[in-house]
Amino acid sequence: MKHIFWLITMMVLGTRALSAQAVEVDQLKADLIGQSMGGRERCWKFQSIEQIKELAIQEKTENPQKRVYTIALQLQAAKTSGKYGAKARVEYVKTATGWKVKHVGLLSLTKTE
Repeated sequence: MKHIFWLITMMVLGTRALSAQAVEVDQLKADLIGQSMGGRERCWKFQSIEQIKELAIQEKTENPQKRVYTIALQLQAAKTSGKYGAKARVEYVKTATGWKVKHVGLLSLTKTE
């Protein structure tokens, strides 16, 4: 009986962890809208959530004043345009009203299709 209780508890905790990460991914997507990454030769401006086909958190570091994510993205501006794979570093700073994006740094951007 203890094993069943333990198994159910682990399943509930696992589901909560996945749910929390899904919320974090959705928040990252929303926070990227209006942001740009890159420079003259390789650049991406996030104009809508629909452009972000996939977003995966690869690494996260945090202290009381700063939060940094390294993320992998699959991007597509329009259905008729090409698809791109990207890696980015998203830096947040703590403000009086919550976490705000300070900088989005482009690590790589390649056309995949």
